[in-house]
Amino acid sequence: MKYGLIICPKCGMARGVEAEKKTTTCQCGREIELKRMKLKFLTDSPLELADSVAQANAALRGGEQLPPEKKPNRKDPFFVIAERAKPVKDPIERMRIIAKGLTDLKGNFGIEDVRKVVSVLGKDSAEDIIARLKEHNLIYESGAGAYRSI
Repeated sequence: MKYGLIICPKCGMARGVEAEKKTTTCQCGREIELKRMKLKFLTDSPLELADSVAQANAALRGGEQLPPEKKPNRKDPFFVIAERAKPVKDPIERMRIIAKGLTDLKGNFGIEDVRKVVSVLGKDSAEDIIARLKEHNLIYESGAGAYRSI
């Protein structure tokens, strides 16, 4: 699912929206047609969207300019792994795809690598994913804090 950031034309505050929707209602009460608005920020991660809305509102309240528009980098290998795992319904299978993708990409991967993938997915925490993968014997620890898919 795609998320975007818009600026309300009535109150001037930033708001996070689902990009596929036709309309949204701002907290000031105005109904906004999204096809008429330019998305200032586009992401697949709800957590990243929340951060960008908070930064934009802080900048707007302080009289500063908004940060430059940011679109996801489709060449980023962590983004590609997350896109492969996103449509999978079974959580164990989704985690297996993440572990396999990271092993193929880096050989040994760490918790920071899992965090990069999870930031796009916006689902479980990286620590939970590592613990569940170890619990189901889908990865093994090849060194201190380094993991490989089986």
